Amino acid sequence: MMKVLAIIGSPRKNGNTDVVVQKVLEGAAEKGAETESIYINELDFKGCQGCGLCNVMADCKLKDDMTDVYKKLEEADAFVFGSPIYFNQFTGQMRSFLDRCYALVDAELKPRLPVGKNAVLVRAQGDPNGPMYDNVFDDFEEILKMFFGMTVTDKIVAAGFDLPGSVRKDKELMDKAKQAGVHLLD
Repeated sequence: MMKVLAIIGSPRKNGNTDVVVQKVLEGAAEKGAETESIYINELDFKGCQGCGLCNVMADCKLKDDMTDVYKKLEEADAFVFGSPIYFNQFTGQMRSFLDRCYALVDAELKPRLPVGKNAVLVRAQGDPNGPMYDNVFDDFEEILKMFFGMTVTDKIVAAGFDLPGSVRKDKELMDKAKQAGVHLLD
């Protein structure tokens, strides 16, 4: 059975980011995938210490919740990464998570994880101007491609939703998110 792992950078469960990510997972589950969500805010981990041990030993010296997450990242067949926009960027939680994923590349910045996996990117933003933060998606996509050999198959933008969960009212967006999940493992 294929596994789809969602990494959620929002501190708000059932907030707009989470609602959209869960809809993507629903689509993947309909195609027979096993799904799991990791809420970064619930993990107990430190930020990258910049020690460089991971380059030499292929392992992070910090033993915390990220140790188990690394295994899940390796085992997953596809991913959904979701975060709201805070101060023109993904959340600090997502940034800290990505920094710790440096342990998943070698000294030549080549991926240690199996390459060729697909990913869907999700962002929620209060600003109704959908393209306003496309550069954030572009940067994130480049990280996934360059360091992890992933292909982003879709990008979902929930723009103009301020109240937690209010994105549910946008049937078109919910349908798009579900379809992104259906096609994630194609």
